[in-house]
Amino acid sequence: ALYEQVCELREKRLDQEEVLGEFQKAVEGLKKDNEALVKKEKIIDAALKSTEQEIQAFQTFKQQRLNELHVVITLKMHQIKCLVDSKMPPDLSHTIVFTNQGLRRLRERIDELKDEKEELRKNQKQLRREHVQLMKSKKLKEEKLKELEARARDVQMLKFGQEVDLEVLEKMSVNKTAEELKQQLKKLESKNSRELKAWQVQIDEAAAELANVTKGNTDKLERVAELTSAQHRLERELNSTQSRMVAEVGPSKEKMKAEREQLVSLVKLQAREMEALKAEINMLRRKGGHVYTPVVRRGNPTAGSN
Repeated sequence: ALYEQVCELREKRLDQEEVLGEFQKAVEGLKKDNEALVKKEKIIDAALKSTEQEIQAFQTFKQQRLNELHVVITLKMHQIKCLVDSKMPPDLSHTIVFTNQGLRRLRERIDELKDEKEELRKNQKQLRREHVQLMKSKKLKEEKLKELEARARDVQMLKFGQEVDLEVLEKMSVNKTAEELKQQLKKLESKNSRELKAWQVQIDEAAAELANVTKGNTDKLERVAELTSAQHRLERELNSTQSRMVAEVGPSKEKMKAEREQLVSLVKLQAREMEALKAEINMLRRKGGHVYTPVVRRGNPTAGSN
């Protein structure tokens, strides 16, 4: 029963994960759609702004052209205020057409300007009175400052026999906190310098050890390459000897058998030496050394037969 419940819970979890994956895919799709719509909105806003600017420029241009047109305005006699001797002046080029509301606004503005002018005059008088008071206060402060300076000078003469520059004295005074921080900084710098030198020595030693191990590995690999080349050469010689044993008739079978056994023992000896060198190289690799494989020079096929 417990196993069935666990299986059922696992199936429910898988179903929930599938539903969650579908929701995530839907969310990703909505995000992509939203980003696309935002880009379209930005493009539309830019186009709308450009269109509005063009419309505004066109309206301005149109208004300028309309202002250049001559317009005929019909006026009544009581609207004309520029009569000369109760008669219409012969030339109206110097006159302007103005609304009654604008004229009333200008007349009201005259009264407003008078009130503002009066208010500014009052403020000016108030500022002058404040200026006089401030000048009197400044004069009193200067007199008091001179009196205090004279008293300080007398006190310095009584205590030190001469005047003392307080600014120079403050500059010459030692800031204990700053000095302590400087000492701590020097200690930290010296400590860090010693640690850095120690680490540098360790790095140099490790680099020298790495170079030695690399050199040893390289020598061993060169030895392996030499032995491999010798093994190949001996194998070629052995094959050549076998072929000569079949083709040639002259040396005795015992002599050829002895030479063959001698060559086989030499090949086995070199193979054991190669295995020992490979084991040592693998041990050095596990210790962290780098092994560089040298170029193996293959012997001339004719060298073994000669």
